[in-house]
Amino acid sequence: MSTLLLIPMGICLVIAFFSAGVLLKQTWLAPGMLYPKTVSVLRSRLLGDKNGRYLYQRCAIWCSVTNSRLSPEGYVLLSLCGSVLGFLTGLLLGNIVVSLSLFVLLLLSPLLILFARYIVRVNKMIRSFAYFVDLFTRHYNSRKNVVLAFRDMVADCPKELQSELILLNNTMADGSGAVKAIKMFAERINHVWAHDFAMYIVSGLEGETADIQSALNRLTNEMFVEQADREERRSEIYGIWISLILVIVISLLLIPYNHTLLKDTYRLYFLTADGQALLSIAFTVWCLSIMLAFIWGRRHG
Repeated sequence: MSTLLLIPMGICLVIAFFSAGVLLKQTWLAPGMLYPKTVSVLRSRLLGDKNGRYLYQRCAIWCSVTNSRLSPEGYVLLSLCGSVLGFLTGLLLGNIVVSLSLFVLLLLSPLLILFARYIVRVNKMIRSFAYFVDLFTRHYNSRKNVVLAFRDMVADCPKELQSELILLNNTMADGSGAVKAIKMFAERINHVWAHDFAMYIVSGLEGETADIQSALNRLTNEMFVEQADREERRSEIYGIWISLILVIVISLLLIPYNHTLLKDTYRLYFLTADGQALLSIAFTVWCLSIMLAFIWGRRHG
């Protein structure tokens, strides 16, 4: 008899889950519901503050360059939801230090990962930027027109910069103006070479420099020289990364070995409040250090 009672209970559970799924789908897809309103309010709050507006614009550039599926508001919501979930997890364990550690880690991780992806993408562009400027210089030498030179070089452009060049041409063609498009191009790459290149192009467009050919040739030579220095520095950074990875692997392998020598370490680290606090702090510092070291290495390598 008790087994037969499971049949109506199972039917009720299936109906309940199906109804909940339909309701969630309608809520997510319906315009003007909770999620769109939350995004709208969050965007207005960010754009209303000077520092928030700068962070929002930078995050929007990172999302655009990396072709991210999430918007800046999505990353902020992801950080907030993750940090709250981490904090509540620590509270369930009854340890405020674990709560704060997980809060900080999950709050910063989404934006740091996004920025790391952006740095990797920009670093690939910078490796080809000297060839990009040299290609533009040759087309400008024959055309003597900035807009036409950018348009003609699309087919020969390095693939790492082709999407940015197409966006630049589209922005100049939609009536936004060549000067604004060039400045936006430099802001998206956000590297000293891109800013120098944009400065020379803008000076030519605004009539400050009669002929930018010599300035572009000088910039190209400087970039090729510095590119060789960057390659040497990159090989040194790769050596540091290999050493760091070896240290991490050895440290992880020593953990179970340490447990075999000290039988009480598992209880002290995982079953006591002080041990959980130390582990959460160490794990948070370790994760953030790895991400920041990766970003620094890519940014300066």
